[in-house]
Amino acid sequence: MFKTLLVSGAVVSAAVLASPAQADWYVNPELNVGVGLDSGVGSGILEGHIGYDFDNGAYIQAGPAAIFPDSGEKEIELTGKAGISGGPLYGEVSFGTGDELGLGFKTGAKFSF
Repeated sequence: MFKTLLVSGAVVSAAVLASPAQADWYVNPELNVGVGLDSGVGSGILEGHIGYDFDNGAYIQAGPAAIFPDSGEKEIELTGKAGISGGPLYGEVSFGTGDELGLGFKTGAKFSF
């Protein structure tokens, strides 16, 4: 499963990088690490997403994620996000696989001045 995911990701990445006319495609590597004032550096997740921006302000992205827990072994899962923005408002839905499917929801606003 993991080898198939890596090969698929490599093929999609190569296709994206080989087609400069497809400016709406992007790569989004992201590292999130938990840090506590008392507990110090905690668990982390390193995501390697490939995404696509639509003309209407919507986007989708997904890819493999390396999960580094506080204790235990590293795991490889699949994570992704889909969202949309209009004016200053935006919303996002995220997912992560694992023992069970996890979902996250985010909404907010971005103001420029």
